[in-house]
Amino acid sequence: MYSTLAALVIVGTALWFWRDSLRARELAVRVARRACDAEGLQFLDDTVALAALRPVLERGRPLLRRVYDFEFSRRGNDRQGGSVCMTGARLDTVYLAPEPGADVPLRAISPP
Repeated sequence: MYSTLAALVIVGTALWFWRDSLRARELAVRVARRACDAEGLQFLDDTVALAALRPVLERGRPLLRRVYDFEFSRRGNDRQGGSVCMTGARLDTVYLAPEPGADVPLRAISPP
């Protein structure tokens, strides 16, 4: 009885995590694409890669903070990096690396 219940809880948790991860990744792709479009950049490979995942507590609620990396191009023949940081389903920040050689700090685009 208890082993069956434990197995169901484990399978249910795994399914929730898988579905939540897919949803978060799809959102990160949309955010990265929009950030690139807004800055006149080319979003490369049409994908993001999970770079970090950690649990956090916000207002007593357990959430997952995810950081996704992506690449973009300014001129079509270069690759530069950016990242999307999300906590749960909330967008925290989008980072776009400055142009190489530019004397500009890393640029952060905060959500409205």
